[in-house]
Amino acid sequence: MAAFVVRHTEARDWRALRVLRLTALRDPVAPLAFYERYRDALRLPREEWQRRAAPRADALTLVAENLREEGPTLLGMVVLLVRTEDSGSHVQLVGVYARSEYRGTGLARKLLREAVDRTAGREVRLFVHERNHRAARCYAALGFEPTGRSEEVPGDPPLPGREPERALEMALPPRPTAAWSPTRATTGVFLPDGG
Repeated sequence: MAAFVVRHTEARDWRALRVLRLTALRDPVAPLAFYERYRDALRLPREEWQRRAAPRADALTLVAENLREEGPTLLGMVVLLVRTEDSGSHVQLVGVYARSEYRGTGLARKLLREAVDRTAGREVRLFVHERNHRAARCYAALGFEPTGRSEEVPGDPPLPGREPERALEMALPPRPTAAWSPTRATTGVFLPDGG
């Protein structure tokens, strides 16, 4: 059993965030989960990692931080991006990741619930690769529904005779929640049953 706290990162967390993100991008599921590639992230300067870690008016990174002495410092993450369109604003979730040894335990679900709770009632959207069925099931279990929109997955062009891969948009309708709160932390005890 692992104990963790869900909190937002600060610029000073850039090293631990970099380690977690690079771990995510080397994961075997990375091609189905992330648009960013390991080789590109590896080249990013310190200032970019500090920018990513620092809370901003339009972006917030939440992490599950290990409260035990053993094991990695950060266990998972999700990034909230405020997007504005003609029809209003919504929050886009990106970079959802749980270390492989914590998948299926409820860590990602806890991170996602915490992210939704911090959206100040805005609509929440995300994209999931059409072949990332495990992630799609996780999002659906939290109430996310397909919107019918999709986008081509960036990267190498498809092989001749093959269609480009797509990411499908899912959304959670707006609902009353607490105001955007980058300073709130939630402690949770990780239970094996995913509770």
